[in-house]
Amino acid sequence: MERIQKILSQAGLASRRKAEEMIKQKRIKVNGKVATLGDKASFNDDILVDNKPVLGKNENVYYLLNKPPKAISSVSDPKGRRTVIDLIDDKRKLFPVGRLDWDTTGTLIITNDGELSNRLIHPKYEIIRVYRARLNRKLTHEEFDFLNGEKVFINKKNSRQIVTKVDSKTYVISLMVGSYHHIKRLFELVDSKVIKLTRIEFAGISHVGELSLGEYRKLTPKEIKWLKKLSGITKKT
Repeated sequence: MERIQKILSQAGLASRRKAEEMIKQKRIKVNGKVATLGDKASFNDDILVDNKPVLGKNENVYYLLNKPPKAISSVSDPKGRRTVIDLIDDKRKLFPVGRLDWDTTGTLIITNDGELSNRLIHPKYEIIRVYRARLNRKLTHEEFDFLNGEKVFINKKNSRQIVTKVDSKTYVISLMVGSYHHIKRLFELVDSKVIKLTRIEFAGISHVGELSLGEYRKLTPKEIKWLKKLSGITKKT
């Protein structure tokens, strides 16, 4: 069970702050009851916003998208900007699993499976994310060792990652827990700027070598089974 504003945020419907405002305005119902701040729910509950369901009851679907730049990782955008959902030719109520920045490209899973989405982005399950970052300059040996060490903190939390060098200014970063602007803030710690950022893998699934920017495909049954095992929905064998 999660606070309702967190569920709405994870579903890409609104930020947590905006969701709290919607709750105060009595626009949210859970299982037929008007929600109040502090109420909790799950993705299996019937959640309505302005009497419209947040999560569809249709068969679960799963897509892999190579997110292009200038696309918002959200269900909708009040400014009318293109969202990742606009790129998927499916009329069901879909949402992205987590978020990629507006200018970040790469591997993004789109689904209507709220339970799986919630688990894949929960720190408890330590789902691997892999990024390729192009920097404005080459890291020194001391900076490189620092980023791979145990004394890296982002948002006052210890950040553990594996950083490997591709060329003089390009690095691959693997981490289990991501936060807002995590990779960009990571390199800011060593006074470097990320010029280009691509997520090349999420939970062992990658678009690389298969999908061009903006292209997508359905996940295979094997990939879906793998994601559910990783997130503890089915038992590992």
